[in-house]
Amino acid sequence: MKKAIAALIFLGVVAGCGSPSSDAPTTTTTNSETGKTASTAAAPETKQFQLKYKTSLTAAPLTKITPVVQSKQLTSQTVDDAHVLTYKKSDEVDKIYAALQLKEGTYDIGQIGYEEGNNDYSTATVDVLGESYLKVVGSIGANAPISNYVLMKSSPPKVLHIEAHTVDADVDQDGIKEIVATVGTAAETSIYKMEKDTLVSVNLNEVMNADVVTYDQESNTFKAEVTKGEMSQWKIEDTLLVPLP
Repeated sequence: MKKAIAALIFLGVVAGCGSPSSDAPTTTTTNSETGKTASTAAAPETKQFQLKYKTSLTAAPLTKITPVVQSKQLTSQTVDDAHVLTYKKSDEVDKIYAALQLKEGTYDIGQIGYEEGNNDYSTATVDVLGESYLKVVGSIGANAPISNYVLMKSSPPKVLHIEAHTVDADVDQDGIKEIVATVGTAAETSIYKMEKDTLVSVNLNEVMNADVVTYDQESNTFKAEVTKGEMSQWKIEDTLLVPLP
């Protein structure tokens, strides 16, 4: 009898070792027609990406220059108490420059475009990064947009120079607008924001390991090529990039 019981125990152990196992959780379903049950592995957890911002640009003071002579001026646009001039230099007639004219003097903003793109620039006051900036936008090449954010309250005025197409939007819904900067034929997108009075940024292409990342201002979401040849839609929740269905 003892030998028979031992044999049965041995057969049970062998049968258990031969059964396949999985660490993944399973769900059980019942076929209404046959009454038989089947187990299937649960779907993997939806992937999210953590946004880790790093110290980025710093605002640089604008350099004071001699007043632009009338003969070199192209346009003058008044925004609040400031005048933004566009002009040409005698030795660089194919390039267009911008200058900020205030009561206390004239300051150099830098190149804003080329002669053939004479109207490819704009000036406006924007509220972004928790401050009011004078935003001067232009292009210095076929695919080389530039955005200059001039902080008027400092003396002399300071500028954040970003070589990209920029949109000012509250992408993380914290009540303060960030700067979304996109550049390149295969779009590369970064976000600039303030953290404890320091300008920081994060490159979304690097975070998601995506070849292409773009921003849609209307839906306040991002589109990314996380999987080769497929575009998926994402939104920011606090410090996470979360996929949309």
